[in-house]
Amino acid sequence: MRLCVTEWRLLDSICKSEHVSRNDFLELMENSNSCGLGLTYYTRLFIMLYFYNKSPLGQIKTRRHGIGRQSYVNEILSLINTVPNKQLQK
Repeated sequence: MRLCVTEWRLLDSICKSEHVSRNDFLELMENSNSCGLGLTYYTRLFIMLYFYNKSPLGQIKTRRHGIGRQSYVNEILSLINTVPNKQLQK
């Protein structure tokens, strides 16, 4: 997967904040991608939504660490996977 240096730093920041290894996180990205997007695009989309939702403008206000079913990470993945594929490819 090709990400720029800043994107890798952001991804590592997410992993640190969520108490998960980079490898476990990327495995989760691969396994949860039900909308058929490429891994790089899916990961970039996740990074953007993660930090957007941490901002005052975000809609997800819960704060549960990790990658389990009740986690903040899982809520964002669910959000991505509920958007119709045609909208994501625009």
